[in-house]
Amino acid sequence: MFSKKIIAATLLALSFNVSATTSDIPASKKLLIDKLLAQTGQSAVAVGKQYSDLFTQQMTTILKQSKPDINPKAFDIVEEEISNIMDEEFVINDSFKTMMYPIYNKHFTEDELRKMIEINNTEFGKKLIRVMPLINQEGMLVGQEFGKKLGPKIQQRITKRFKEEGIK
Repeated sequence: MFSKKIIAATLLALSFNVSATTSDIPASKKLLIDKLLAQTGQSAVAVGKQYSDLFTQQMTTILKQSKPDINPKAFDIVEEEISNIMDEEFVINDSFKTMMYPIYNKHFTEDELRKMIEINNTEFGKKLIRVMPLINQEGMLVGQEFGKKLGPKIQQRITKRFKEEGIK
């Protein structure tokens, strides 16, 4: 049986804040947000799959660490149940939309959403959608490498200052 630690980690990982209200957002704006999310690969189905994969990986890691001799069938069960829950929440219960509508509503007008959708329908927009995640990923990798290079310099200066200030 799962330990309390595993159950707590799972519940924490699966806790969503869906308390934001969407009732004050016009239906026309919700439809535009839906279209924009679909264009950018952030449909409820796509995001639910991403969360499902992430939670499955986390639970599998926790299970392997806490119970190395667990029946391999447990991993199939974990994957199936997490996938079912994500489908229920993201697709059937519209939890993803409930979370995303207020965010897009806060930052964009209906006119701005229409303009983004229009841009995304152009060749340039399609390229932008395709390459921006890659650019962001490459930027994070470059930033990590830069941070690694700065680490020794930062450590050296802080150590020097501590020594100057008599901090041990």
